[in-house]
Amino acid sequence: MMGRLRILLLAFYCTFPMQVWGQPEKPAGGSSPGAQAEGPLCLCPENPRYLQYRGKPVLLITSAEHYGAVVNLDFDGVAYLETLQKEGFNYTRIFGGTYIEPVENIFGIEKNTLAPLPGRFLAPWEKEDGLYDLERFSQAYLDRLTRFLGEAEQRGIIVELTLFTSIYAEGAWALSPLNAANNRNLTETPDFRRVNTLYNGGLKKVQEHYIRKLVRELNRFDNLFYEIQNEPWADNGNLVAFVNEDDDEVFTRGWQKRVEIANGVSLEWQAWVASVIREEESGLPKQHLIAQNIGNFAYDLEALPAGVSMVNFHYALPEAVTENLKIGGVIGLDETGFMPHEDAVYLRQAWRFMLSGGGLYNNLDYSFTTGHERGDWPVPPANPGWGGPGFREKLSLLVTTMNQVPFQEMEFTDQLLGSDVPGMKQYGLAKPGEVSLVYVEGFPPEGPVPRLPGGRYSLTWIDIHSGETVTEQVRFVPGTPMKVPFPVHEAVLKIQHLSKL
Repeated sequence: MMGRLRILLLAFYCTFPMQVWGQPEKPAGGSSPGAQAEGPLCLCPENPRYLQYRGKPVLLITSAEHYGAVVNLDFDGVAYLETLQKEGFNYTRIFGGTYIEPVENIFGIEKNTLAPLPGRFLAPWEKEDGLYDLERFSQAYLDRLTRFLGEAEQRGIIVELTLFTSIYAEGAWALSPLNAANNRNLTETPDFRRVNTLYNGGLKKVQEHYIRKLVRELNRFDNLFYEIQNEPWADNGNLVAFVNEDDDEVFTRGWQKRVEIANGVSLEWQAWVASVIREEESGLPKQHLIAQNIGNFAYDLEALPAGVSMVNFHYALPEAVTENLKIGGVIGLDETGFMPHEDAVYLRQAWRFMLSGGGLYNNLDYSFTTGHERGDWPVPPANPGWGGPGFREKLSLLVTTMNQVPFQEMEFTDQLLGSDVPGMKQYGLAKPGEVSLVYVEGFPPEGPVPRLPGGRYSLTWIDIHSGETVTEQVRFVPGTPMKVPFPVHEAVLKIQHLSKL
C-alpha cells in the first residue's frame, strides 16, 4: 500500500536532472519571473496562522538533516535536496556557520553533519594562517550558501536559516570563529553563555555585521525565512513548567520533563537581532519572515514577539499550537528527536501537531549524512533522532492528506467526534458544512459518533502506519456511530459533506 501511495505522490512533483553540487545550471535565485513577482514566503492573507508561497497557501513538512548542509564541505547538497523533493517534502533547516559541533560530539550523534571533519568546515569568514578574519567574509561560503538556496528554490523547497544558536558546551565554543582564540580581531573571549546577549563585549559588532551581510546577500531569494537563535533557553533559560511526568516510555530524559524558555537577557538580545534584520531589509526589495524559537514542548504566549511572524517549538506537544491560536502568526515544530526509534512515535507527533493547526513540522533525520545524502544511512540505536526512507514514506502521507483540504479555511476542533468517550483523543481541522479532517486515537469499539448534521457524506479512513485507505459514501443520521472499516486503534478520518438529508 505504501508503495502505491509513493507512486501517486511522485505524480505531483517534478524531478530535476542531477547537477554537480555548487554548479547550478541556472544562476542562484533563478526562479521564474512569475514566482519572483509574487514575492517571498509570507503569511497567508486568508489566515495568518499559515504561510503562503508562490501565491498559494503552504504547509512546511519535512524530515531533514542536522543543519550542516552548507557549512560541511563533505555534504552533497544537491543529492539531499533532490531526495526531499522526490519524496514530497518542501522544507529544510540550516545553521548559518557561527557554530559547529565537535566530531567526538556533545549529544551522542554519530556521523553528525553539523560536526565536519577537521579542515572541512566552511565558515562565513576568511581564514588565514589558522585564524579567521571577522572583517572579511568568505566568498566560497557565500557562493555555497546562495547556490544551496538556489537549488532549493528550483525544487520548491523552503529554507529556514537559523542565524545563531546556543553553544551548550566548552567543546563547541572552542571551535567557533567567534571565539577570540580562533580569530585575529577579538582579544576577549566571554563565557559562551554571554555570546548571545547584549553583554558580549566586541561580539555584538561582529554579529551585526554578519546579520546585515547575510540579509543583503540573500534578499533576492523567495524561499527563505530567518530564525533568530536555536534553543536560546539552553544557555540562558528559565524553568517555567513541568510536562510529560506520567510518560516514562517516550520521554525518558530529565530535560524532557521540563519546559524552559529564554530568560530576559536572551530575549533582549533576540529582539535586537530581529530589529537589525528589519532595519537592513527596510531598504531592500524583499522582506522576509522572522521566526523565534520559544521553548521545548509548549508554552502559552501572550503575543507574538516584536518583529516576529513565526514561533517555533522543539519536541512540541499539540498544546504548543492550541494554547497559542489567539496570538496569530505561524506556530511551528522545527525540531524533534530524542524519543524511541519507532516510526509510530514520530508519526503520532506529526499528525497531532499539524491537525491542531501547526504550520510547519521538521523531523530530525540522521539517515541524511555525508556519503548518504539520499537519506539511506541506518540510524544507530544511540543516535537521538529518527528517520530513513521507510519513515519518510509514511510521513509523506501527512503531506498528501493535508494538501487535499483547504487547511487555511479550517479551524481547530477537538469536538468533532464528541468529547465524552473514555480514552479517545482527537485533533482536527474543520470547515463546517464542507470538509473536516481529524486524527483519532483510541477509537471506541462501536465507532465514533460525529457531531455532524444529517446528510450524505464521503468518508475516507486512513491508517497512518500502513497507509491503507478506504473511501465510502454514507447516509448519516445524527447520533449514529460511524464504523471504522479496519481494525486499528488510531486513524485519520476525512469527512466531506455531499448533501443534506
